[in-house]
Formats: sequence, C-alpha cells, structure tokens
Amino acid sequence: MKVSIVTEGFPDTGYGHITRCLSLYQAFEERNISPVLYINGDGNAKAFLGNANFKLMNWLGRPTQLLTEVRNSDILIIDSYLAGKDYYENLSKLAKISLFIDDNLRIDYPEGIILNGTINAETFAYRKMPGREYLLGSKYIPIRKEFWNVPQRKFHPHIGSVLITFGGQDNRNLTPSVIKTLEDSLPGINKNIVIGTGFQHMEEIEKLSGKTVNILFSLDAGKMLEVMLSSDIAISAAGQTLYELAASGTPTIAVGTADNQRNNINEWKKRGFLIDPIYYNDINLLKKIASQVETLKSISLRKKTASIGRENVNGQGSRKIIEFILEKYCSKNLFYLRRAVKEDSRLVYSLSNDPSVRRQSISKEQITWDEHLNWFEKKILDEEHIFLLAFDKKGNFIGQIRFQIENNAAVVSISIADQFRGKGFSKKMLVQASQRVFREKNRVNSILAFIKPDNDASINAFKSAKFQYVREEEISSVVFSKYVLERDVL
Repeated sequence: MKVSIVTEGFPDTGYGHITRCLSLYQAFEERNISPVLYINGDGNAKAFLGNANFKLMNWLGRPTQLLTEVRNSDILIIDSYLAGKDYYENLSKLAKISLFIDDNLRIDYPEGIILNGTINAETFAYRKMPGREYLLGSKYIPIRKEFWNVPQRKFHPHIGSVLITFGGQDNRNLTPSVIKTLEDSLPGINKNIVIGTGFQHMEEIEKLSGKTVNILFSLDAGKMLEVMLSSDIAISAAGQTLYELAASGTPTIAVGTADNQRNNINEWKKRGFLIDPIYYNDINLLKKIASQVETLKSISLRKKTASIGRENVNGQGSRKIIEFILEKYCSKNLFYLRRAVKEDSRLVYSLSNDPSVRRQSISKEQITWDEHLNWFEKKILDEEHIFLLAFDKKGNFIGQIRFQIENNAAVVSISIADQFRGKGFSKKMLVQASQRVFREKNRVNSILAFIKPDNDASINAFKSAKFQYVREEEISSVVFSKYVLERDVL
C-alpha cells in the first residue's frame, strides 16, 4: 500500500501540521504500513520527525516533483494552509483515496475525506456535497502516539512546577515576560521552558535562567509528555499543543497567538478546560495570566479541568482516522496489500505449513520454525523479492503473494488463508500485486507462474487475472504448468 502524506512547517507558521501528520504516519505504522512524508519546510522540521521516512522539498514552488512522487498512491493525505484548490485537485487525481485536513473551511475541497479535529468542528458550516465525507470534532484530533495512552497524573496540593511553551520559535516573544510574571506571582517555583532551535530571544531567556528556570530545547513527544505530567500547570499557545495538553490532563492557561486560534480558546472555555480567553495583544495580558495562575492554585479546579481535557481528547483520534480510511479503501478493493515485515513471520509460517499449501508446493515437507525464520528474514530484506501480505478492513490476514525477480521476469507465488479461500481473493490479489510490480520495477516485462496441472482453482484464478498458458515444465522432478503475464496486458 502506497501512502503519501503532504504537509508543511516553517518558523513563522509553526510545526503543528507536521506533528499531526506525524501522528497519522504513526497510526499507519502501527498497522505495519509505511507512508512517506513530503514536507515543505526548513531544517527545523527534522527535530519533530525522528526516524520517520520523510522528504524535505519545496513542493509548493516545484509541484512537478511532488506530482511524480505521489502518483499511484493508494492513500493521499494533504495538510496545508498554503496550497490552493487547484493544487488539491491535481494531487487528489493521483490517488485512490484522499484525505484533507482542515481547520477553518479554508477552501472547497475536492472529492474525498475532510478531517477537522477542532474542538467544535461538528458545528462548522461544511456543505454536504457528493463524494465528500467528514470526520469532525476532537474525537478525531490526530495527536502523536506518545499521547494515545497517557497515565493518570498526580495532583499536588500546591503549584510547584509550571510548563511554559509558545511554540518552537515563540514569534510573539511572550516567554521572557511570562517568566518574570511567574517570579512575582509564584516565587521559587520551577519553570520548564520548552523552545525550539530557531528561538530568537535566547539572550533574554538566559538572563532569567537560574535554579528555577529549566530551558528545554526541541523535545521529542515522549520528553514533552514527561514534562507535561511533571508540571502542575501549563502556560501555552492555543494551537496543536493545546490538544496534547488536554490529552495529558494538564491544567492550562492558553494564550491565543494567532487569529485562527480564537475558536479553539473560546470553545475550550465553554467546555471548562480553560478559565477565560487570553490573547497575545491584550492590554492586561500579564495581569490576566497572573490572575489565572492564582485561580489554578485550587487543586479541585485543577482536577476538574484535567478531567475535562481528557474527556474531550482521549488520544485515539489518529487510530480512528486510519481505521476509517482503511475501511473505506477495503469497501472498494476488498483488501489492502502491504510489505511483509519481521513481525509477520508467525502469520506466514502458519500459512506456509497449511496442508493444502504444502500439497501445491515443490517440497511437500513441513517447514521447521528455524528454517522458516532464516528464509523469511532473508526474503523481506531482499531487494529482488517483493513480499506482500493482504488484509481486510478489520486487519484479518487474507494471504500472501510474492515475486522473485530474475533478470527481466518475476516468478509469482500466492497462497490464501483457509477462511478466505473460494471467495475470489486470488484473482484480485494477482491483479493488484502484478500492477504494483510492473509499476515499481521497470525492468520486469513479464510475470511467470508455475502451477500444478490438477490445481483447477489456482489455474482459473491466474487465467481470470489474464495469465496465459505457455507449456508444461518439470521442476525438481515435478511437472508444472507455466503461465505468463506480459507487462502490456494489464
């Protein structure tokens, strides 16, 4: 399965798009599906991506490269404030299923799935148009995997530690003044300051550093969660981080640092997670922050806001989104194919030792676990071997299909799990997988199959997938019927 995720992130706009796209990437990974992230951004974006498979490129200014990269995607995800409607339409034509992440009804999106995980997106005035489906509200908010199953936090009678985070760059330069305010309102408390490598006001921060000021640079999601759970309250911008704070049950004072955060703050206020809206350009900004710090000294209020945050963001949004996408994909295609990975060894071992599979093989002997494991690990790493597994929408294993490439040809073998036999999966797997081989391996001109002459079910499946009979051939003293599928047939 080819999954392409297209997004952007810059110091002046922040990196929230990247982190929420990363969470979808991680939810695909949980299913052993490996997407590619295409990111229009600078080097600072790398700090958020860890070991993810990504490509940094100016895809907005040079669209041809991106169009080439995402062509023939099974699933395409786009999250952008910069790309126009025409760009979306051109990209979505290259994929079987498209999902568009939106925050504020920015454009009329093409046919596909529109995702808006904003706290009250269910009330937004989306037009119900043919070919469009909507995933709306905070139950679908995509947040990073470290926040999917957050432990309960401990509440202390008094505020002893505060997290301060206004994004990696803090473009409004709020951090220094907030530190000073806390020194006055809560003298002696620990202040955890989270900033990025592109932070422009280090001199001001360093002057304020001391025993109670802990400066933390470009934290990964795991470390960020640790800081949230160890902080009694947080003072934060009102973007994507606000949803992670809610998921971690961190009592929060949110400051709107951009116009598009107003809806977030106002709705979180209505839900009870925030006390009152605050905006970066408020005349009494620091007094309002100090007042809310004083209010949050109440442990009962902190417990209440923490509970409201967790009720509204349970961390399962990314999983729900990927489940929806795969169900939709399988409603059209019956199954999805993905590369075999090490964790699949037991599945394949059980299928390979199925008596009916062994009867149709060159060697009919049962395979030992050690033999299988040695073979399997070599095959999944072999660049000349395409090893694919099929699953239904619920993740049930349907079967395997493999291609061993030899010069300009590929030899195919296929086996179906017992409960899925006789349901037409073989033909569809052969067609989809063969198309993939021809697409990915330009030098392969034909695909060969060797089938026992008395295996009528298999022969019918290959014939219906447009394989043509060639002749009988003997392999290891066993006679097989040879069938071939030429590139230009599909």
